[in-house]
Amino acid sequence: MDSDNEESFELRSDAGHDRGDIDDVAPKGLTRSQALNLYVSHAFSTWNARGYEFAAILFTAAAYPDTLVAAALRMIIVYFAMILFSSSVGHWVEHSPNRLRTLLSTIIINRGSVILGSFFWLLILSQADLVGDSASFVLPRNYLIKGLGFAVTVTLGIIERLSSSGNLISMERDWVVTVAAPAGRPYDLTHLNAVMRRIDLVCKLISPILIAAVISALGSIRLGVVFTGLTSAVSIPIEIVSAKRAWNSSTLLQAPRAVPPPQRAATAAATMEGASRMRKWIGRSRQYFRGFEMYFATSVWVPSVALALLHFNMLTWRATFITYLINVGYSLNTITIARGIGSLFEISSTVITPRGIEYMGKARHHARSSVEDGSDESGVGLIAGSQEGSRDVETVVGLQRFGLWGMSWQLVNTVPVVLALWAISAQKGDGEILSAPTRDTIMKQAAPSVGWSVVLFSFLAFSRLGVWVFDLTTQQLTQTLVPQNQRSSFAGTENSVVNVFELLGAGAAIAFPRTEQYRWLALASLVSVMISWVMYAAWVRRQRGHLVHWEKLAQGFCVSERGW
Repeated sequence: MDSDNEESFELRSDAGHDRGDIDDVAPKGLTRSQALNLYVSHAFSTWNARGYEFAAILFTAAAYPDTLVAAALRMIIVYFAMILFSSSVGHWVEHSPNRLRTLLSTIIINRGSVILGSFFWLLILSQADLVGDSASFVLPRNYLIKGLGFAVTVTLGIIERLSSSGNLISMERDWVVTVAAPAGRPYDLTHLNAVMRRIDLVCKLISPILIAAVISALGSIRLGVVFTGLTSAVSIPIEIVSAKRAWNSSTLLQAPRAVPPPQRAATAAATMEGASRMRKWIGRSRQYFRGFEMYFATSVWVPSVALALLHFNMLTWRATFITYLINVGYSLNTITIARGIGSLFEISSTVITPRGIEYMGKARHHARSSVEDGSDESGVGLIAGSQEGSRDVETVVGLQRFGLWGMSWQLVNTVPVVLALWAISAQKGDGEILSAPTRDTIMKQAAPSVGWSVVLFSFLAFSRLGVWVFDLTTQQLTQTLVPQNQRSSFAGTENSVVNVFELLGAGAAIAFPRTEQYRWLALASLVSVMISWVMYAAWVRRQRGHLVHWEKLAQGFCVSERGW
């Protein structure tokens, strides 16, 4: 239990701000037009990434309509590639001194991969066995060409995912952090993060719906491929112009990035004349694992892993969960409405989080922090001194506290979801003792219980609020407490960790493919959320010295002058 005279954070006086020496001559913060240019560039990048992510699922299903093997194979290959190469993408962003050139490279590579991928998807989907002989453009059926084309699209899909990851790392871990105003001012880091995530979630909701609507209205999956490619082509000049405008109007972004010196061992292994291929491979491997050493050496690897662990959760709107809902009797209209309601809760998190961080950070009961304890994380995005330093401390405390509330909210609301799934599965399992024809008839006619359906979709939507609150707070913690010269590499390695759990989730779905087995996947999801909560709660307890002010809790969560 905390006492009223607990010491608050005292930031080290040598902790510099991200902007370095140019802080003295550059305005601290963004103008409205600069922020708008950032938002436009990010919106188009996110729109295309979310749209192609969904479109590729539809194209794969249309190309291989009688099997899920192609979709599962594509998903596993992409996850493996992200695990292997995401940290290298972060390393590349970190060692690129020109911010504009780095961002534009990711835009051009990403759009180019989508446009080329659309061309090969068009060739695959134009074979006679898929479109019929009466179509206007038909290619003869050739399984070899189809397989090679699919391999090319998977390769281009990997490039698309990696370049999208590089774009996100460059924007969220470099551009936004560099131009953000000090805490408490307009366009501070909390505000920018919330708006960026709101854009992402809106695109996640609308972009797939638009692609599905275009395909449905035109009645052709091939025209959907053309629409996807044209959308990427049209967005290129808009993204480039928006990024250049933001860069040209900011001396902070124009300043060359401080590139960390290369590791001697890796450089020597890579540049030594006459070095064998094996030695070069060993040097690259050491560099890869050095990224994980750096990742686990930071003070925020625990919340980062806790967030990554949530990607194992099967109780999200992924393909396996949607397939399960369809198999137990829910209509596509019901699923679409439930998903839309969940998206509204996700978007609301971007409004609630900034206010929650500010409210939770105003307490005066702060315990020790890793920054105060003298950890050697020079370059963290905290300002030492007077009012601005105090606001940064309040922000960190608010992030820790509100992140815990978000994680707790998700855990509490996941329990009823799992109970509902077990009840629905038990209802459907009652017919297993009957003959196959009778069981199939009952399964088709018996709709899931209305009461349990309300519980399932209501609490699932509530849980999405907690997920994204935790996501936003953890993102800002890593932006703030990871040293400036490690942020991009940290983000790349973090993406690798995320894809490890994505791959484990996909593997679990393949290992338990039957509909009646999904309740066990739901139970495993609950366990993963509980482990994530324990990890984060233990980290907060270690950072602050406590989790709850029990004396304030006993007073009915009253707010007084002395804080929460």
